[in-house]
Amino acid sequence: MFKREPKWWETSVIYQIYPLTFADANGDGIGDLQGIIQRLDYLNDGKDNRNSLGVDAIWLSPINTSPMFDNGYDVSDYYDICKTFGTLDDFKLLLSEAHHRNIKVILDLVINHTSNEHPWFLESRSSRYNPKSDWYLWHDPAPDGGVPNNWLSYFGGTGWTYDERRQQYYYHAFNTNQPDLNWHNPEVRSAIYNVIRYWLDLGVDGFRLDASSVYSQDKYFRNNPLKFEATGNKYNDQFHIHDKNLPENHEIIREIRRVIEEYDNRLLIGETFIDNRLYDSLVFYGVNNDELHLPFTFEFPLSPWYPGYLQREIEKKELLTPKDCWQVYFLNNHDLPRHLSRWSECSLCFDTIAIAQAAATILLTVRGTPILYYGEELGMMNHENIPIEQVRDKAAISCLDEECLPSRDGTRTPMQWDDSSQAGFSFGKDVTPWLPVHENYEYVNVKTELAEETSILNFYRALIQLRKDSEALKKGSWKSLIYYPYEHLAYLRETEEETILVVINFSYEKNFERDRAIPEHNWEVLLSTWLTVGEVISLPKILQPFEVSIYRFRGES
Repeated sequence: MFKREPKWWETSVIYQIYPLTFADANGDGIGDLQGIIQRLDYLNDGKDNRNSLGVDAIWLSPINTSPMFDNGYDVSDYYDICKTFGTLDDFKLLLSEAHHRNIKVILDLVINHTSNEHPWFLESRSSRYNPKSDWYLWHDPAPDGGVPNNWLSYFGGTGWTYDERRQQYYYHAFNTNQPDLNWHNPEVRSAIYNVIRYWLDLGVDGFRLDASSVYSQDKYFRNNPLKFEATGNKYNDQFHIHDKNLPENHEIIREIRRVIEEYDNRLLIGETFIDNRLYDSLVFYGVNNDELHLPFTFEFPLSPWYPGYLQREIEKKELLTPKDCWQVYFLNNHDLPRHLSRWSECSLCFDTIAIAQAAATILLTVRGTPILYYGEELGMMNHENIPIEQVRDKAAISCLDEECLPSRDGTRTPMQWDDSSQAGFSFGKDVTPWLPVHENYEYVNVKTELAEETSILNFYRALIQLRKDSEALKKGSWKSLIYYPYEHLAYLRETEEETILVVINFSYEKNFERDRAIPEHNWEVLLSTWLTVGEVISLPKILQPFEVSIYRFRGES
C-alpha cells in the first residue's frame, strides 16, 4: 500500500503499439503514425470512454529512422522518424492528440546498439584514427586470426564480425547489422543523453529501454566461462558474466535516470532479461530507487498456465520488490508468442475466452502497473501459418542457434479492427499488408466485440474501468488467501477504506478454498462471469467452472 502519493504510471494502464501493424492511414499496407492518430479515440477518447478501451499511456515500438533489418530495433538516426511511419511533424501531431485525450506517450529507446548504417558506425569503421573510432567495441583478431573471444550473439553464432576496412572485429550482442555502442566512452554517453533530452524536450512522457541489461561489457574482453558439460557453441551454454549485466550497467542506467529526473514526471522502463532470474532483474530498481522506475521481468508471462506457478511469481515480486518501488506486469510483447496461444496449449481448458478472462483479471488486479499488448484485449492469437515469402523478421530467420527465438512475426500481425478486407487495418484497397491478417479476424475484431456484451474486449473494458474506480486495485496491498493453489486463485487487495476480493477458477471442477477469517456476508459483486453485477451476497461455498468474480466487502451483517 502506498505511503505517498503515487506517480502517474503507478495507477495507469499502459498499451504497447507495434506501429508497423497497428493502423495504416496512407494505404500502403504498412502501419504509420497517422493511422495511430486516427485510432486514438479507441484507446481513450478523453471523454466518457463509451466505446474506448480506457488506457492511460501508449508505448510505441521503435519509430526512429532505420533500414528495418530488425523492424526498427536497428536505428540509423536517433533524431528523426522513419519515413515508413511518417514525419517528425506527424509525431508531434500524435503527441499533441494523445495528450489532448490524457494519453501519455512512451518511446522505445534502442541505445545498446545502432544500425550498421548509422553515420556514427560508418565513421567509426572508416579508420582506427577518426574521432569516432572508439564509439563501438572493436578488437584485433586473435593470434590465430580468429574471433577475439567466445562471446556469442543472442541471435546465434559468434558475437564478432570482421570488418575488412579496419582489419578488426566489431562486437554485436544481437545481429551483425546491430553493432554495440562502446558505453565505456564518455563521448558516447554524452551523445545518447543528448538524444534523450531531445525527445523529452518535445514532450515525450518516458522511454522503454531496449536490452537495458547488456550495455556493459568487460573492458579486458575476457572469455565467458562455460556451464558444466556445455559445448560453448550455444548462447545458453555460457555464464554471461563478461558480456552483460556488469556493475557498470547500473552506473549507465543511473546516469540515464538522472537525465530523466531533469524533467517532471517522466517514466523510465527497462527490458531486464537476465537469464530469467527475478532477483537479478529487480536489482535494476537501484539501491536507492535511482535506476528504472519499472524493470520488466519475464517470469510471470513465461509461467505455465497453472495457479500455483502464477501465484509464486506474484509472491516473489511482492517479497523482492524494494520498499517504495512499484511492480509491472505484462502477458505479451513483440518478442513473445501471444499468451492465448501459449497458455491454451498447456491448459485443460479449451475455451480461450475463459483463459482470456482469467488472465486479464490477474493482470489488471494484481499490485503493479499492467501493460497490454495491442490486440490482447480482443483475444488475438498467434498467426502460425505465415508463408515464407511474407516473413518480415529478418533478424530471427538469420539466427544460427536452434535455441534462439523463432520468427516473431506471428505475434506482430495486423490489429483486427473489423470484419472487412484486411480487418480494417489499411485504408488502401488491394494492398498487401506488412504481415498477413490472422484468419480469425471476421469474429475477433473491435467492431464485432464492442457489440457483444460478453466479448473479451468488453470484459477488458469493464476491468480497466473497475480498476480506475477502485483505490484498493490501484494502490492497495496484495494478500493471497491460499498457501499453494491447485485449481484456483483467491487474493485480497486492500486499503484502510476498501477490501477487494478476487477469485478465479482454473478448473471444470466446482471448488473454493478461502481463509476462514474472511467474513462471509455482505460482498458486492463488482464483476463476474457468473453472478449479477451489483448484487450484495454472502460468499459462495463453491466456484463455478472457470468462474471469475471480483467482490467489494460491504461490512458485517
